Amino acid sequence: MVEFALIIPVMSIILLGLSDYAIAAFHTIELESAARSGAQYAMLDSSDTAVIITTVENSTFLDATNLTVTTTEFCECADGTTVACGGACASGNVRGYMQISAVYIHTPIFLPSTMTLTGESIFRTN
Repeated sequence: MVEFALIIPVMSIILLGLSDYAIAAFHTIELESAARSGAQYAMLDSSDTAVIITTVENSTFLDATNLTVTTTEFCECADGTTVACGGACASGNVRGYMQISAVYIHTPIFLPSTMTLTGESIFRTN
């Protein structure tokens, strides 16, 4: 009985910490899904970044005050070298991409610090 009384506080702390990490993992999956939703909209109209950001924010149940969504357009050549959009490649065509990133500051229930969780989606625009 004494052993049980000694081990219960330790096991409780471990379980509470694991539950915080499980919640953080769930939020990370939610961010990835929301970024994919933004990418699906951006495939229709990649020029309207405000609506893309709103789509990502509305695709998650996370607190919007701790959520930051950014969109970045970039271009690469077929060999992977970065080139200015509208520029030219030595061989092949310029490939345009858009990256949608969602960053959430998660405050755990039982752990003392915050966690920065990210989700992103990159797709080819042309």
